[in-house]
Formats: sequence, C-alpha cells, structure tokens
Amino acid sequence: MSQYSIKKVTEVSENNLNSPDWQNITALQISHYPWYLEGRKQDTQVKLSADSETLFIQVIAQDNYSFSKQTELNHMLICEDSCVEFFFSPSGVLGSSYVNLEVNCCGTLHLAYGAGRDNRQFISVEAASLIQCKSSLNSNMDCPVKIESSNDKQWSIEIALPFTAIEQLTGEAVNRDKWFANFYRCGGRTEPQYAVWNNIDVAEPDYHRPEHFGELVFN
Repeated sequence: MSQYSIKKVTEVSENNLNSPDWQNITALQISHYPWYLEGRKQDTQVKLSADSETLFIQVIAQDNYSFSKQTELNHMLICEDSCVEFFFSPSGVLGSSYVNLEVNCCGTLHLAYGAGRDNRQFISVEAASLIQCKSSLNSNMDCPVKIESSNDKQWSIEIALPFTAIEQLTGEAVNRDKWFANFYRCGGRTEPQYAVWNNIDVAEPDYHRPEHFGELVFN
C-alpha cells in the first residue's frame, strides 16, 4: 500500500491558496498505468499540506494537449476533460464511504460522497463555495474552457479544501490523523491519460475501488 505524509502548516495567509511553501513539500506521483494501451505516459504529481482547518492540494500535470469543456459544478463528464481525481475516505477507515473530488484543468469541480459508485450525494452549492480553486490555465473566469493546442506543456491546480466543506457533504466529522485515498489522472481527447497513485489490480478501468486506496497520514 502506498503511503504519503501530509505536512502540517501553522501559519495561514489571508489567501489560503498561498499559504503552503510548496517548494519544501514532497510530491506523490500518479505513475501506475494498470490499463495502459498506447501513447506517452505523462508526468502527474500531487502535493498535500494541511493546517487545523484546511487541506491544501497542488497538482502539476504534464499535458501536451490540454482539453476542458465542462464549466458546471458536479457535471458528470468532468472526467472526460483533462482531469485529476482525488478519492478519499475521511473517516480514516479503509473501505468506508468515500468522497470523489474531480477537477478539470480549468478548475471546475465535481464532489460527491457515498459507499459506492451508485446513489452518491453531491456537494451543495453552499458547501462548494467554501472551496478555493485556482488553475494556471483559467485567466478568463467568464469562459473557463480549454481547446487543445500543439503548444501545450502542462497545467497546474491549487485547491484549499476546508474540512467543514467535507463535513457538510458527508454529515460526519473528518479524521484529523489518517485518511485512505487514491489519486487518478484521466480524460482528455488526445493521448488521454489513465493513471493511478496506488495501483488497482482489476481487469477493466475502475476508479471506484476504495479497497485499493493508499494511506494519507497527517504529520
């Protein structure tokens, strides 16, 4: 089982997205390709940090053809855009109900909670408004879409995810010591990437596999 230590931060700036010193935080790599067929295996790294109230997430994804179409919160096809997904069980119990957080390269979010892929509870607009999300590609907030270009190199996302937003979604207190989780890269139309952090040993592509989560430890 993969394991990652979430570095604690103690000083938070007025803009939460600027608070972690990302240069001094170790990255995990989304580098397993259990359903690889063809194309270039492009690098995806994630860094995590936390204070007493918020989980901070930074994603840097190499992407030679970045694509983003969906602009609506909780749209079901965000996973078909150039996308990174973070599935996690905030109870700290392996195999328990989990949140799936999906974000495309322009910063549109999808969050839901449940015990499996069916009958999931989507985050409310009110709870989602507590989350800060910033994309390196989205300079025009009125039209957050991205068409592929031969000049594309990479994109990055920073998210400040308050524990209160998670608790509003799940109806339960989050565990402040340990979570179980997995990270996925997916979507895009040209050279789509289907990679995972903690390997999933099943025949067909399936991200809804909490039994294959790795471990996140809050240092």
